[in-house]
Amino acid sequence: MKLHYNLALGIIAGLEEILKEKKALRPTLNQLLKQNRKWGSRDRRLIGEGILEIVRWKRKYEEMGKLDPHSKSYFWNLLATWMMTRGNNLPDWHHFSSFNTEKFSVKLDEKTSSRAVNQSLPDWLDDLGINTFKKTIWEKEITHLNTPAPLDIRANTLKTTPEKLKTILKKKYEIESVILPDQENALRLDKHRKLTPLEPFKKGLFEVQDINSQKVSTFANPKPGMFVIDACAGAGGKTLHLAALMQNKGKILALDPNEKKLEQLEHRIKKNGVRMVRSNNSTDEEVFKKQKENADLVLIDAPCSGLGVLRRNPATKWHMDTQRIEELIRLQQEILQKHAPLVKKGGTLVYATCSIFPNENENQVQFFLKSTLGEDFCLEKEKTLLSHLSSGDGFYMARLTKK
Repeated sequence: MKLHYNLALGIIAGLEEILKEKKALRPTLNQLLKQNRKWGSRDRRLIGEGILEIVRWKRKYEEMGKLDPHSKSYFWNLLATWMMTRGNNLPDWHHFSSFNTEKFSVKLDEKTSSRAVNQSLPDWLDDLGINTFKKTIWEKEITHLNTPAPLDIRANTLKTTPEKLKTILKKKYEIESVILPDQENALRLDKHRKLTPLEPFKKGLFEVQDINSQKVSTFANPKPGMFVIDACAGAGGKTLHLAALMQNKGKILALDPNEKKLEQLEHRIKKNGVRMVRSNNSTDEEVFKKQKENADLVLIDAPCSGLGVLRRNPATKWHMDTQRIEELIRLQQEILQKHAPLVKKGGTLVYATCSIFPNENENQVQFFLKSTLGEDFCLEKEKTLLSHLSSGDGFYMARLTKK
């Protein structure tokens, strides 16, 4: 691998925004690539790979290169460490002048370096993992969360079938895929590639979505003809899946406080051939008055720490902390209290997160059930999907029935 100077500058720019300014990883990377259209496909892959790996292994790299996080050359030294781990010689750039190659060690002594260092975690997260899962399970889980995620897609059954989609991808684009047996309509591609320019994507034949994320909508068990409310719809990944499961029959109301995401949702609705979804800003209190006890199903895909999807977004472990999680826990409780009244008698409330920790999951459901509003509900089923025990990201989901 030869890293040209302009590509190194790109990686450094991305690292500064993600690690220093705490900007979201994927949007930052996408914007960086969008601003530099002259980079070829190989350059883009290298930059994406470099940023992801350095963010993922930041703490381990600090120990490998004996780096000072407060140094002015910190991000360049992180880049130097990444290059050294790949067996590359450092170019004669002045940015690397403070990097001491003699102190660099590609292999850490497991006896003297902690699990948090070896697995590149903040101490608070390692402590939380040990206290929650104990040593054996936590070490398996965090090892798996430190591996790059596969590329999963969901066939849009309003327009095609998994079998037809698999054939199209193979014949027209030489893309190999397998239909995953434990989730209907999910395909896994043999390797990562850019899918958005493909005609089948533009025509809405599929959406990019992790297999365990797909399981949330299936777990909710929507039926054709139902009135469903997607309470934290975002840009609509699960809204679209719910619509497909309902065969475009019934009504879905997608709620979110972010207008830009709702605009994206409207675009995706049209592309996917969905006719039974309308959206509304969740800050509009009139919606909650009008829809009280109207919904057959309310899905709350709640804002959370995102600690179950570290394979895809390793920056989360550096952006998150215990205080932020406490704030999210309070927000989750507020969202449950606000949206539960929309469920009609005999209806279903589904609560889900992409976290694997009970303080955002089982504990939240029990806290809700003990509240005045929660007394009207009973827990029907819940499950936690750990990454190392499944082929997808870490998720939690609970299905509650209104008495």
